[in-house]
Amino acid sequence: MTETATIERLKDIIADELDARIDRADIALDTPLFEGGLGLDSVVLVELISLVEQAFDIRFSDDELLPESFRSVRVLADVIEAKAAS
Repeated sequence: MTETATIERLKDIIADELDARIDRADIALDTPLFEGGLGLDSVVLVELISLVEQAFDIRFSDDELLPESFRSVRVLADVIEAKAAS
């Protein structure tokens, strides 16, 4: 999957599948996913992790679940691409 396709799929997940009521137009590549940005909380983060694992057929190990990996859509897309390539 290309980075652009990964980013678009992530936007779909955040806007359409998360129980967070976020408008797709509000999701910029570098908007923080948490405070000061989209405002995701820990409960929604768990849901996001599960949806990402399903959508991209990957599994995050405990040591990969770092806050910096979920800083923004762009950063999360880079993490997904790296996991998919390995």
